Parts: sequence; C-alpha cells; structure tokens
Amino acid sequence: MAFARSLLAFVALTALACSCALSENETDREAGAAVKQVIEREYVGDYGAVWDQLHPRHQRFVTRAEYEECRRGIDVLGTLESVLILDVNDEPLTVYGLRPRTPSKAVKVRVTTDESEFTATYHVVRVGDTWRWVLSDSAARGFARTDCPS
Repeated sequence: MAFARSLLAFVALTALACSCALSENETDREAGAAVKQVIEREYVGDYGAVWDQLHPRHQRFVTRAEYEECRRGIDVLGTLESVLILDVNDEPLTVYGLRPRTPSKAVKVRVTTDESEFTATYHVVRVGDTWRWVLSDSAARGFARTDCPS
C-alpha cells in the first residue's frame, strides 16, 4: 500500500512538473501538445490523422492518400518511448506555400525511441482554433513537384 501511495505521489508530481516545464502560457502548452500528437501518430503509422493536422495550404500540395502512401515508404526508427517538449517560442516562419513571416510556434522536442534519441524543432501555425503543423520548406517544395519527394 505504501508503494501505491508513493507511486501515486510520483505520478502527481511528475504531471505537475511537466505542466510547469514550459511557461504558463496556455497557447504554448497547446502548440506543444499538437506537435507531440503529430509525432506520436507518425510513430504508430496513423499517417491519415497526421495529414488531417497538416496546415491547409500544405494539404493543397499532397492529398491524404498520397501522403499516407509516401509516409508508409519511409521508416521511422524504433518504437516511440517518449516525446518531451523542451521549449516553445513565437517565431515568424517563412516556408514555401505560406505567407512570408507567418506567425508560428517553434516547438523544440526530444524524441526517444528504443533505438535512438534526437532533438528537433517543429513548427505549428494557428488555423482557426487549432494548431496545424507545417512541412519544412524543402518538403513543401518537394510535395509541390511530386507525390513523394525523396
């Protein structure tokens, strides 16, 4: 019973620490959660749902079916163990297909799998009341030219 109480206390403190790791800005938390969800869906192969969260202007470059087929041909390494949001910042974004200096959130994450660990920055843009991820400039240009850029 003491172990169960200790475990519950640890889980509660961990949840509290995670919610405070970022600034108290709710939009930063939402942007980070959106990126985390995209990464998690990528690792389980739910590419259609990932496309659904892609920015509408980038959806014009690739259909849902094309995106799913393309992503199935690109392996992700390992089984996802964790996605840690390290930082979220406002960052004007200039990427093919979007207006220059589009307001965005740059979300820095550490992704850990059973085979590797890496740190990367992803961008999300507010569309209506949701955060939508955007392709990198090279990926956007690639999808504008072909169904599955290499």
